[in-house]
Amino acid sequence: MSHSYSKVFGALALLGLAVSCRANSPPMVSTGPRPSPQVVSAGGEVSFVFEVEDPDGDAMSFEWRQMPEQPAGRFSDPAARNPTWVAPDVSDTTTFAFLVIVEDSEGDAIVAQGPGVIVHAAASQAP
Repeated sequence: MSHSYSKVFGALALLGLAVSCRANSPPMVSTGPRPSPQVVSAGGEVSFVFEVEDPDGDAMSFEWRQMPEQPAGRFSDPAARNPTWVAPDVSDTTTFAFLVIVEDSEGDAIVAQGPGVIVHAAASQAP
């Protein structure tokens, strides 16, 4: 009979350990990403205001993307927390959206997207 009780207490002890483990929380965005300026000409540089924290204090990684992907602008560092972006040459005025994937070191991730950036085509020059 005591052997049965020891199994029950052992199972309860393991359950108690599992319940007391801390759950991971994903990163939380407080601001942004907000581009500045929001209207540029081809070749113009845009910076981003982006504030994000991980409630658990986990390290975070960043992956910035533009949409549409073509024509491609240039991020100063697409893995940086707050990169800059240089607008590509466009044939017509084009609005680009930006998103950033933020993943903590425990594997929880979020996707944040802010307002778009309008890129004006370079003025054509007559020959």
